[in-house]
Amino acid sequence: MAAGYALRDLDPVGDRSALEGLWRAALGPAWPLPGGLDLVRAGVVAERHAVLAGAVAIDPAGSIQLLLVDLAQQRRGVGTRLLDAALQRLGALGARTVDLGSGGEDYIWPGVPDDLPGAVGFFAARGWRWDHAVIDLVADLRAYRAPAGVHERPRRAGVAIEVAREPDRAAVLDFEAATFPHWLRWFQRLDASIVVARDSEGRVVGALLFCGPGWATIYAPLLGPMAGTIGCVGVADHAQGRGVGSAMVARASELLRDAGTHACHIGWTVRRDFYTRLGYVPWRRYLMSRRPLVRS
Repeated sequence: MAAGYALRDLDPVGDRSALEGLWRAALGPAWPLPGGLDLVRAGVVAERHAVLAGAVAIDPAGSIQLLLVDLAQQRRGVGTRLLDAALQRLGALGARTVDLGSGGEDYIWPGVPDDLPGAVGFFAARGWRWDHAVIDLVADLRAYRAPAGVHERPRRAGVAIEVAREPDRAAVLDFEAATFPHWLRWFQRLDASIVVARDSEGRVVGALLFCGPGWATIYAPLLGPMAGTIGCVGVADHAQGRGVGSAMVARASELLRDAGTHACHIGWTVRRDFYTRLGYVPWRRYLMSRRPLVRS
């Protein structure tokens, strides 16, 4: 590392003001999201003359959440040194693989935003390869109308779409654990409402999460204070092809509209055509990368 820089542990409280300054300078108008720093709890900072030159945030479960370098300190090896330090910390914490963006308990972005070409180039130059891309979509729900016939199709197949109540919770959690275990922890958090789909025998065959308006999103500076969200949309294999997923998303969109939601955000998906048919439009795109952690 260039002479004059020192590394230390990130202090999410004490370093907050300096991190906000780095964020605003590095990410500018493209991502005015200081709320994303609420998710930063661990990491490493680089200092020069007691002034923060850069920082990297990690999630111990195995992700690089964020890497920022002061514009005046770039191209001096600061970012590379911070990245190496983050990988060492994750290895010491027992991580076997590392993701860029997501991969831990919380994330700011699913991957590396492709509208930040400097970040894309930085990681690519250090050997990170892009596995695939995912997108976020949004819709203005203030005048939302579900596509014609979207609710009738699952109804004809004997599937009922409704808002889950507290007695439904155990069945929904069992469904997620068996069918979409990677989403189970989000359903366990109790900070969102659930739309559930049941077949003619009362079995859960699909579910999603939704919340808003005023959803506590880090994207509020971009989407507005009356934003909502829909996520973790899943339908059991044997129930697919009956319009269940479309009806669940449409129903959640209607409920959010009626509650006063303006912009609705759907994040981290590859299903562009599915959501655009329901009135959503692509909003942001992220490049995904994961690599095994090489232990020294």
